[in-house]
Amino acid sequence: MGNLALKYWIKAARPKTLPVSMAPVIMSLALASIFMKINWLPAIICLVFAVMAQILSNFVNDYADGIKGADNERLGPQRMVASGLISPQIMRRGIILWSILTFLLGCTLLYWGGWVLLPFGIVILLCALAYSAGPFPLSRHALGDVAVVLFYGIAPVVLTFFIQTGFINNQIIVAGLTIGIVANNLLIVNNYRDAEQDFKNGKNTTVTLFGKRFMRIVFYLNPIVATALVYWVFDEIAILCFLIPFLVYSIFVSIRFTKAKGMELNKLIGMSSLEAIVLAITIVIFVICQKI
Repeated sequence: MGNLALKYWIKAARPKTLPVSMAPVIMSLALASIFMKINWLPAIICLVFAVMAQILSNFVNDYADGIKGADNERLGPQRMVASGLISPQIMRRGIILWSILTFLLGCTLLYWGGWVLLPFGIVILLCALAYSAGPFPLSRHALGDVAVVLFYGIAPVVLTFFIQTGFINNQIIVAGLTIGIVANNLLIVNNYRDAEQDFKNGKNTTVTLFGKRFMRIVFYLNPIVATALVYWVFDEIAILCFLIPFLVYSIFVSIRFTKAKGMELNKLIGMSSLEAIVLAITIVIFVICQKI
C-alpha cells in the first residue's frame, strides 16, 4: 500500500511538467557564469526550491479542482483527489507539510542572498498556493499566464542570478521574461485542452476569453518572440545559429499542437515543457562556447 501511495503522490506532482521550473534556474546559472564562478551549493538549492514550489502548486491545483468537481470530466491525466486515490484531507496535510519543507529549504538561501530574499520567497510560496486556491485563484481569473511568465521566468532567473552575483540588470530581467514566455506554452496547451470544461465550470483562462484560434497563434509566436529577446540579451548574431535547434524543436511541437485534439493534447504537455529546457540548454552551450 505504501508503494501505491507513493505512486499517487508522484502522479500528483506531475513530473512531465517539472522541466519548466528547472529551465529558468539552469539558464540563469549560465548567465551568472559569465560574470563569476558558480557557487554550486546555492545553485542546487535554487533548482530544488524551484521544483518543490512547482510541485506545491500542482498539489494545490489537484486539491482545489478536486473538491470543486472541476476534474470530474477532464480529458487530461487522472487527478488524485478527484479520482479518490488521495483523499482531500490527506492532500491538505501533504500541502501543509510540503509548504513547510519548501519554505525551510528556501530560507537556507538567505545565507548567500541576504534577508532581502525573504519577502520574495514568501510571495513565491503564497502565489504557488493562490494559483488554484484561496478567495481569488489566479488560474480561474485568466491570470495563469501572467503567473507563469513571472514565477517560471522572471522571478527564478533574477533571484538565482542575484544569489550568484549580488546584482541584477535589464538583460537578466529580459532573459527571465524570455524563458517565461516559452514556459507559458505548457499552460496554453493545458487550457486549450480543457477549454470546454473550463467554460462550463466558470473558469476563465486566456483560451476561454480570447478563443482557441488566438491562443494557438500565441503558442506559435512565443518561441519566435523568445528568439528575438535572446538576441537582444546577448546582442551577438552568433546566438541565432545556436538557437536553430530550439526553433526546429518548437516548430515540431507547433505542428503536433495543430493536429492534436482532445486527449491527444496530453502528449503535448511534456513536449511543451521541454521547450523551455531546450532553450536553457542552448544558452548553456552558447556561454560555454564563448569561453573556449
